[in-house]
Amino acid sequence: MKHLRSIVAVVLTLILFSSVLTGCSSSGKTVEFPFTSITWDDTIDDMVELEGTSDNTYDSIYGGTTYAYPKEYLDLKGTVKYMYDGDEKLMCVAWVYSADLSDDLEETYDTIHEKLEKAHGESGYNTENSTNHGSVWYLDEGNIILSAVTTDTQKALQYSYLNPAVSTKEDEE
Repeated sequence: MKHLRSIVAVVLTLILFSSVLTGCSSSGKTVEFPFTSITWDDTIDDMVELEGTSDNTYDSIYGGTTYAYPKEYLDLKGTVKYMYDGDEKLMCVAWVYSADLSDDLEETYDTIHEKLEKAHGESGYNTENSTNHGSVWYLDEGNIILSAVTTDTQKALQYSYLNPAVSTKEDEE
């Protein structure tokens, strides 16, 4: 009986130790998108339940379909895009905003950039071009990309979250 208690104690200690090391089988931090409540695990049906049926769909760069919906964020009218792969797995969620004035676009870019820096620190990549610029935050739970294009004919911003399956590490760039 004494031998059995020793074995049970060792087994329980190993289970406790392995649970601590693996975070109780946690898959890591989950990301929350600031402009939608959808998660990486949600299906197209979940998206339709949240947003409704989309009249604006087109091919996704991930081999599936992109669904676009009007969406306000920061009290600005933009578009949220859900991009799925060929297996109907969500690969990217993005909010897109167009402005009439470059100053409005830059103000929006700066506001979002500041929020991202407060939450995740400095960007791991930053372009400093006068007509297009952007930053990338390389995170284990998926990259975040903030980009803006300002030309005479176009003033647009895209704020994207990438699924970890399609994200790159900082040193892979």
